[in-house]
Amino acid sequence: MRNRRTAIGCVAVGVALLSVHLLWSWTTASAPAAILPPASERLPGDAPFRFAVVGDNRGNMGVFEEILARIKTDDVRFILHTGDIVKRCNPRQFDWVLHELGEEELGMPFCAVPGNHDIDSDARDAGKSYRHYEKAFGPRRYWFSYGNALFVAVDDSTERCGPEELIWLDRTLNRLRDDYQFCFVYMHVPPRDPRSGGCHALEAGARELTDVLSKHRVSAVFASHIHGYFEDRIGGIPVFITGGAGARLVYRCDRHHYLLCTVDADGSLKVQKQDIDCWMNDDYPEYVFRVKFSSCVAIPAGVCLLAAGLNLYLRGPAYRRIEGTPL
Repeated sequence: MRNRRTAIGCVAVGVALLSVHLLWSWTTASAPAAILPPASERLPGDAPFRFAVVGDNRGNMGVFEEILARIKTDDVRFILHTGDIVKRCNPRQFDWVLHELGEEELGMPFCAVPGNHDIDSDARDAGKSYRHYEKAFGPRRYWFSYGNALFVAVDDSTERCGPEELIWLDRTLNRLRDDYQFCFVYMHVPPRDPRSGGCHALEAGARELTDVLSKHRVSAVFASHIHGYFEDRIGGIPVFITGGAGARLVYRCDRHHYLLCTVDADGSLKVQKQDIDCWMNDDYPEYVFRVKFSSCVAIPAGVCLLAAGLNLYLRGPAYRRIEGTPL
């Protein structure tokens, strides 16, 4: 009888967990609204103006929210995000980040570009690699302008800058560059790793990318991928690498940060690294509840029901023997 009570208990626990899982699924069925950049838009504005650059929060919304709160006090016109917005590429991760960004009520354009964590590298069809990212944050490559500055988002999330991307970039800059005093290009993977012996850079296409950027007199390049702050120059163009929006930093002495960029009327660019004190992901309990809840409930429920079924199947003859039923 004890084994039968155990089996019944497993069934009860499994059914209860599945009921909670279904209730949660029904109440959170609607996905948050996408946050799209001003792609192909010419935004009115005058110098001087400010914009912020962040990258590699990788789902650490505790640090990222602190950064966004600071940015909202900096009188910036928009935010550039250089990729790795989520930790893993799946719908629940993107929905959670969109939910958190919606709660922040930024009140300014959020202009993202995909990182290697934001794409599905296991997708059989390369075109489907971006389906979750594009649904949440729009096109993977685009341009927009603000006042006298052109901003171009380049997709190198595969850690390569192939012919298709280079042709698009060259044609875009050839068509638009001369209309603006400044031109800023942002991407996820930097063309070169400035660290001695570093290997977090483009695996292919770096030289060709540098040629295109130099040809069109790009004012500056922004990237991330390396979890820290670094400065470099390629083809005479300054490169600012900021991967400190929440991911684990490569150097313990570094701090999480973002970049505050000022475009002055005299034709100068000022880039300031803004450190923050926050380092803990105090949003982790919410992350577990919103993102991992399905597996945290469905898997134990399945295990309980499977255990109950096996128990009843394997112990069935013993039950019948106890009750006096012929085998």
